[in-house]
Amino acid sequence: MKRILSLSIASLLTFSSLSASAVSNEVVIPELLNSSTISSVSADRPSLVTSTYRTSMFLNQGQRKTLWKTFSKEADYNQLAAFVAISYGDLRSVSCRISLYNGSSSQAFKQLNCGRSQQWNPTTPDVPVLNSTLRAKIELYNADFTQSSKLVNLILTPNFATTDDNDSDGLPGWFETLRNLSDSDATDADSDRDLDGYTAFEEYQAGTHPSDSNSKPL
Repeated sequence: MKRILSLSIASLLTFSSLSASAVSNEVVIPELLNSSTISSVSADRPSLVTSTYRTSMFLNQGQRKTLWKTFSKEADYNQLAAFVAISYGDLRSVSCRISLYNGSSSQAFKQLNCGRSQQWNPTTPDVPVLNSTLRAKIELYNADFTQSSKLVNLILTPNFATTDDNDSDGLPGWFETLRNLSDSDATDADSDRDLDGYTAFEEYQAGTHPSDSNSKPL
């Protein structure tokens, strides 16, 4: 049986969007020394693998910080099934933005506001076939001038998937297992379990849930 690694997300934490105001104190950090990377891989070749990046940092008054994180993966895990960003700490007046890059590309294919915890499940056209790495650029800004510094914590978890499709129905195996479909039954791609008028294949393409009538393509 394929093993799906669970995706969890913390309570939503809201704060302001990234400020365009100029500041004099900007720091660029390729990797933070107090960060850690944990990879989850099992011997039976799961259809999903995760790589988790944790970091904590202090932001001084009016300070910007930019850091990069590179996630490596095996070559055949070339699809991004989800990206989870969890942020916590003293986040008032702190803004955070994450830009995702495919390998060495200079053009970001997705930007996320990490000012609140969130999970992004990309639809098929949203993300390219991934190269050997996924790079994340994290930009933070502390607009609070009432405190000397703030502690910000981030947890980033991309979920890489294979594109294996054992029943050749257009739905990858990881999606069928995650959504309680069968990767050995090609007919379920045309099923409409939640009776919302859209097939499982159409919901996969749109990034919606094939068993939830409240989640359907726009």
